[in-house]
Amino acid sequence: MRQAGRVLVANPSLLERQRIASVLEAVGYEVVQAASLAEATQLLTEAAPRSVRAVLTETEFADGTVDDLIRQIRRDPAWVFTPVVVLGPAPPIPRLIELISLGASTVVNKPFSSQVLLRRLGESLAEAREREARGESPVRNLPDYLRREFRRADLGGFQVALMVVRLPDSVPEHRVPGFVETAARSLRQYDLALRIGTRLVALVLAETGASGGEAVRRRLEALYPTPFSSGVAVYPDDATDPEELIRLARARAESALSAV
Repeated sequence: MRQAGRVLVANPSLLERQRIASVLEAVGYEVVQAASLAEATQLLTEAAPRSVRAVLTETEFADGTVDDLIRQIRRDPAWVFTPVVVLGPAPPIPRLIELISLGASTVVNKPFSSQVLLRRLGESLAEAREREARGESPVRNLPDYLRREFRRADLGGFQVALMVVRLPDSVPEHRVPGFVETAARSLRQYDLALRIGTRLVALVLAETGASGGEAVRRRLEALYPTPFSSGVAVYPDDATDPEELIRLARARAESALSAV
């Protein structure tokens, strides 16, 4: 049985890519391969958010270094917290610190065994899950994330629904991450749940219109014991500007709360 999502293996060597892919596929991962930085960047740009669970990358490419790939991944709101596992010869301590500072999750020194590779990948994925469980946002800028989703929507000819959930004042702040985690588990892998303010949570629902947003709301009501209010705004029906879509969804959530 395949595990959810995919792993991107970026390596200029076909033999290396195939060897790593065989290790990952043997335990159920789906693998996509890139021979260059440009190819890896294109794959991530076109992929649905969160559909690539991790990136395993070599250090040197004909068109650049792993530094360029890490920077590109960390700049894209869709992949800010996606684990990046760097594979290569043991680097000097200053270089190791530089890679981690750039945003690498871990560095696996060559030569490595299959067991070591899988263990380090598993640890990086677990760390990413823990950050989400603590309610840390996987994106730093919701408008930028929405712009990316709007571009995908335009290419595919579909809608994007933004739901803003307003939790009541009776919910203490320390319980908000639990709601985010509950919401994230109920969504599809390429949807997004993140905290955007005090007792405010945003759900970005790709390929979804108003009726799909309503279905998500009902599902959350069944899963979460405390009543909450929500508002939905849909691209491009309600607005084509991310900030305006956020404003509309948030205003509808506040209006629903005041009507209770």
